[in-house]
Amino acid sequence: MTSALSEFGFYTMDKKLDEIAIKKELKAMFPDIMFIDGAPPKTIDKTMVYLETISNVNEDYPAHNMEYLKYYAEGFSKSQKEKLIASKNAFICVFYYQNKDAFSHTKKLFNWVYNKIKGTDFVVYDGDVRKYFSQKTWQRDRVDAWENGIPNAMRQLTIHSYRDYEYCRSITLGMQRYGLPDFVIEESPCSNITNATQLLTVIAQLLFEGNQIKNKSLAVDINQIQNTEFKNIMASMIYKNAKKKAIINFYPNVPMEEGDPFNTIFKINFDVKGYDDTQAYESEIYDHIFGSKDEVTNVNHNEEIKAASERAKKRLPELKQLFNKGLDTETLLLKAPFTTDDGGNEWMWIEVTRWTNETIEGILQNDPHYIKNLKSGAKITAQQADIFDYILYKADGTVEGNETRKLIEKYGN
Repeated sequence: MTSALSEFGFYTMDKKLDEIAIKKELKAMFPDIMFIDGAPPKTIDKTMVYLETISNVNEDYPAHNMEYLKYYAEGFSKSQKEKLIASKNAFICVFYYQNKDAFSHTKKLFNWVYNKIKGTDFVVYDGDVRKYFSQKTWQRDRVDAWENGIPNAMRQLTIHSYRDYEYCRSITLGMQRYGLPDFVIEESPCSNITNATQLLTVIAQLLFEGNQIKNKSLAVDINQIQNTEFKNIMASMIYKNAKKKAIINFYPNVPMEEGDPFNTIFKINFDVKGYDDTQAYESEIYDHIFGSKDEVTNVNHNEEIKAASERAKKRLPELKQLFNKGLDTETLLLKAPFTTDDGGNEWMWIEVTRWTNETIEGILQNDPHYIKNLKSGAKITAQQADIFDYILYKADGTVEGNETRKLIEKYGN
């Protein structure tokens, strides 16, 4: 990569920004700045900026709708969102600068933007991460989220995670302004979205702090992270058995898909010899870095537990129909029996990836305690008749199912 880029849009309601005054401010901040028109420059050997005053906002630079703002305008009230959508004026700034200036320029620009919106009702659209900011959230995530000249990646990035056929895809947005590639995890179990997000953010933080990808790999070590806020938050998210480190491999320069950032993209490479499935190795990487909580409870299925299981089984035809209709951000887990090495049963959860007739294909969610040659992340097959319970993680954050859990905890061991 040869350059960095930052895009900001000001929604200034009834007020217009003075373009001449802005040029003077930017010239004072970056004496070598060049003001450009039209297409992005082919060569960036100095600081450049494209400025545009928008007088017809609805046609030329409309804010997103209320549904989008629900997710990407944190802390906004309904009236603030309505006011944003109705803004009569906007102003666009697109900055181009060399990689060597990426961190110093970005920090200066964040402070400059804050000074433009301080004490106003202006809203900033950060085009790099496709999110809207008020004065309060901009100060928190852009101005104050730095330590010793290095930002906290948790506050700098947006990570888009979405279902991509049978699996989920997670990709960063916001790395280009730091002269770095964005990163993607593909063909990942949707139940891994939290771990995928954490890994992508850890990678970003390590790169922010000067660590480098060499020979298509990066030594990830949470203990090396210097940013205090990042370390404290991460400490609350990992388990005690976490090793906190692993070697992460990459496929560099993978093709961009619709909706991806206009940046170089590196794909996390989980294709490693000795593992039948990339999902199995992915799961092991997460266990190494973040640890895991995987408990086993021994219990005889009494009449109360069996009755709860029967109620769950009656729901399976509807769940099958729901799954095959096409899940979006929902995730469906089913509990199925697996034959142990001594001939018994170990009941474990699988994330459903395909449900055809009576056969269910999925990704194992647990590390077996009584089966040596099976690991979490393995692709497995189960039969609908053998399913014991279900968990449906819904798009609104609520959870349905797993009625047997409390009973197993009550009567187990």
